[in-house]
Amino acid sequence: MSRALFPELVLQDPEAGALLLERVFGFSRHGQELRLGSQRLLVSGGEIDGRHGRIDHLALSVPEVPAALAECIARGGRLSPATPDGPLTISEFWQAGVDYVFLDGPEGSKVELIARRSPAPRAEWGHDHIGISCADLRPMREFFLGLGFEERAAVTLDRPEGRVDVAFLAWGDDVVELYCLPETRADASLNSGAGFLRRLRAEGIDERQVGPEGVEILPL
Repeated sequence: MSRALFPELVLQDPEAGALLLERVFGFSRHGQELRLGSQRLLVSGGEIDGRHGRIDHLALSVPEVPAALAECIARGGRLSPATPDGPLTISEFWQAGVDYVFLDGPEGSKVELIARRSPAPRAEWGHDHIGISCADLRPMREFFLGLGFEERAAVTLDRPEGRVDVAFLAWGDDVVELYCLPETRADASLNSGAGFLRRLRAEGIDERQVGPEGVEILPL
């Protein structure tokens, strides 16, 4: 069975958003979809409330974060308030950690650039993961596993502000990152916005699925 998973980005001005994604990140149009290497994205129009919802961000793999960031900035990209001082590192992920940085996507959505650190092989520009914020990770993880997703890794990050639970689950070659932050665990309403990344589109799922905290998956 063929499997693919990609998010739907809902914008007030989808044409302007598509142009930004082409110019800054290098996406190209294929019918109604935008593509960048292995990453697929659907952009549609709708009303938004300006907040990030449960599907929080789109993460693009890049060969090396500083160089990729410089390319995007040169094409008009801007650092996101999520990483205002530039790239950061999470040493606990995968074999030797990852470098990452967030940029502003269309209308204030978040696009992450991420690269695994050596000795991991250099990745091409394309899909890395779709970030989903949870108030409670366990039921969200069980929902995706129940659909047939496969767990790739589970990590607990110990941070001064509290514990961060993370799980990476795969649908074919596409990955969702589930994570539970201390502030979201304490106040689930932080995820209550409709968000920019409104829903997921999945090849290999026959009917609409709605998971914990309103995460929605629609068939292609």
